[in-house]
Order: sequence, then structure tokens, then C-alpha cells
Amino acid sequence: MGIIIGLIIVSVALIISLCSLLYILTSKSQKVLNEKKIKEAKNERKKILSDTYREINEQKKSFEENLQFEKNKLEIAKQNIENENNLLIKERAIIIKQQEAIDVKNTDLDKRIKNYSDKREELIKRLEIISNMTSFEAKAELMKNVESKIQYEIVSQIKQAENLAHARAKELSNNIILSAMERFKTDIVNEKTTNLVKLPNDDIKGWIIGKDGRNLKTFEQLAGVEIIVDDTPEVVTISSFNPIRREIATKTLEKLLIDKRIQPIKIEKELKVQEKLVDETILEIGYQVMDELGIHDMDKELVKLVGKLKYRTSYGQNVLLHSVEVAKIASSIASELGLNAKQALRAGLLHDIGKAIDFEKTGSHVFLGVEVARKYGEDEVIINSIEAHHEDVAKESEIAVIVAIADAISASKPGARNNSIEDFIVRMKEIEKIGNSIPGISKTYAFQAGRQIRVIVDPVTTDDKDLAGILETLKNDLKNSVIIPGEITITAIREKREILVFN
Repeated sequence: MGIIIGLIIVSVALIISLCSLLYILTSKSQKVLNEKKIKEAKNERKKILSDTYREINEQKKSFEENLQFEKNKLEIAKQNIENENNLLIKERAIIIKQQEAIDVKNTDLDKRIKNYSDKREELIKRLEIISNMTSFEAKAELMKNVESKIQYEIVSQIKQAENLAHARAKELSNNIILSAMERFKTDIVNEKTTNLVKLPNDDIKGWIIGKDGRNLKTFEQLAGVEIIVDDTPEVVTISSFNPIRREIATKTLEKLLIDKRIQPIKIEKELKVQEKLVDETILEIGYQVMDELGIHDMDKELVKLVGKLKYRTSYGQNVLLHSVEVAKIASSIASELGLNAKQALRAGLLHDIGKAIDFEKTGSHVFLGVEVARKYGEDEVIINSIEAHHEDVAKESEIAVIVAIADAISASKPGARNNSIEDFIVRMKEIEKIGNSIPGISKTYAFQAGRQIRVIVDPVTTDDKDLAGILETLKNDLKNSVIIPGEITITAIREKREILVFN
């Protein structure tokens, strides 16, 4: 029992010892752990402090650098201000010195002027005593003598210059005009209002007329010309005072004869084709003239109008050939006189440009020419040359005078002109103008010097019963406004056409 108790006591003691040892070990381990944490915390604190100090130092360094930069800027600005002040002080000193020098010179000059005036007064008084004349009387006498001598010399020189200039001017003007006329010659082209179309045989005339005259009627109505089919063998005549219409109709008929198909639909189609081709030909002719004269800056539409002059005649002259001739003569005269030859060339070419449209629009060719030149931006000198070449307005430049002279030279060649055709064209234009002004008439065509008149009536605004009234109105207007020799026949055509196109 005692042994058991002893064992128990020993066991308890052993357990207590073990617990104590375990507590001691546990305490020591916790202490070590706590010390490690404390050490880590100290290291972290030290690192944070180190980073903070480094950042503070960097900011401090940056601030110091910026502060130093600003100080340097202020120092430089201060230095610049000091330099500018020094310059201003120096400039002010220089100005003061210059002003002082000027004042000294002015004072000296005033003294010299005063001395000169005193000497002059003294000299004048001495001269007056010697000559027994006042200064005013002496001056008048001197001027009288000088004036008399100079006047005689001037009159003599002027007389000699006038005689020389007159002789030289006459010789020079003759040489200029003769030189211009010799260098530039053009053939005279007879004016006409009809074109002849040759036929392979007389049987073709029946094709042209068509059944019940349908082909002939369609051709004349659409082309605005008159086709004369008479007994002349193998020839038909196309008549119209409008040269463009006449040319288109001629080419259309020639093409139809080649194709050997003449019918209303084909006639209408071919007229449109030939109208386009003639338009292209006109433009090509215009550019050929520009190349010939060396003009390369003219508006395309104006070039086209120049080409149209190919089909226009006036007083027996082809207007395009006449215009080119006037341009060359004007350029030659201007060159001889030392003026602008290119401007004279251009003005001479365009002086009759209104004749390219005077058979289509109302107004004189001068008025229409000025209108066209302004529209396409031509120079005022050229516009005045156009406007003044028939003395409608005053000539404002030497170029305008030269163009008028060149026009007269070109027109004055023997046989170059006759007046009858010009009067004829004016009369034909007036007939068509009167017809087109009557309500209900859409187109008017005049043939055979106005003795045959064809009017196309608008089928929408008029009825058949209105035709008699329209013809009566046209007859009265023509009687009151136009003198037409012989019997006059007016034909009114009212045709309504419906066209349906479908696939």
C-alpha cells in the first residue's frame, strides 16, 4: 500500500514536472515567436521609414531644382531688363547727341541763309543804283528778252517738226496699210441662200417627194427650209436664208440619198444626227482658226461662235474669212505702230462675232457682239472695238481705231460687197420674227424672198377653226411692217403627233 501510494506520488510529481516542463517549453516557444514578430515589425517599420525618407528627399531635391530653375529664370529676366535699360539709355544718349548736332546745323544754316539774304539785298540795291531800274523792272525786262528769243526758236522747231511729222506720217501710214494689205489677201466668196444637191438620176426626185408629198412636207417642216424640185435635171435646190439650217438640210438629204431610204421617220432621225455633226464641225472650224491666229485662251462657246461665221456671209463676203483678214490686218498695223498686236488680232477677229447669231436673235450684230463678248469675259478694249467699228459709240483706244480701219480695208476691195443680200436677210428675219410673235404660231419659215411663208401652228393651244384668224393676223402684220414684192402665199400647218414607246 505504501508502495502504491509512493508510486502515485511519484507519478503525480512526474506529471507535475512534465506539465511544468511543457509550460516552460510552450512559454519559450511563444516568446521566440513574439520576438520574431517584433523583429519583423521593426524591420517593416524601418523599411517604411526608409522609403518615406527617400521619397521626402526626392521631393525635396525636385523642389530645390525647380526653385533653382525659377531663380535662374528670374536672374535671366533681370539681366535682360538691365540690358534693355542700358540699350535705352544708350539710344537716348545717341538721339540727344543727334538732336544737338541737328540743332547746331540748323543754327548754322539759319545764319548762312541770313547772310545770303543780306548779301542778296545789298547786291540788288547796288544793281538798282547802277542800272537805274528796280528789281521788278529788271526781272520783267530779262523775262521779255528770254521769252522773245525762246518763242522764236520754239515756233521754228515746231514748224520743222510738223513738216517732218506730216511727211513721215503720210509715208509711214501708206507703208503700213500697203504692207498689211499685201500680206493678207482672201478670196471674195459670193453670197447665196441656196444649196444644190446633185442626184444620181431624176427618179430619185420621186423618192424625195414621197407619197402624196409626205417626205417633202416632213423634210421642209422639220428642217425649216424649202426644197425646190423642178425640171432641172438631176438637181434639187435647198433654200433658206439661215445658213446653219441650210447646211444641216443639205447634209441630211445627201446622207439619205446614199442610204437610199427616204421616209418621215428616217428624215427626222437623220436631221438630228446631222445637226450634231454640223455642231461638231463648227467647233472644229473655230479651233482651226484659233490655231491659225495663235489664240489659245478663248472660251469654248466663243470659239464655237467663230466657227459659225463659216456659214455666214455679209455683203457678198464670207464673214469668217473677212474676220480673219481684219484680224491679221489689224495685228500688222498695231505691230508697225508699236501697239499690242495680240489685242488687235483678237479684236479684229471678234469685231463681227454678232453675225454668228443675228439670224437667230433680235438685234443688230454690233449689239449682239458686245453682249457675247461681255458674257465670255473679253477685255473692255475688245468690247469697245466691237461696239465702235460702225461708229455706234466713240472709240476709246488706238486698237478700236485700228480695227475700224482694218474692217474698211477688207470691205473696200473691188467687188467685195453688195447690199442686196444683206437687205434680203433683214427682210427674211423680220418676216419670221413677225410670224413667231403671233399667239398660236410655234415656228415661222420664210422662203423665196418672203413670197412663200410656212407657219407651224401649236396643235395644243389652237384648233383648226383658229387657222383662218391666225393667217389673217399674219397677213395684216406683214402688210404693215414688211415690203415684199409679188404675190405672197402663206401655208399653215397644224399637226398633232402621239408617240408611245414600250418594251
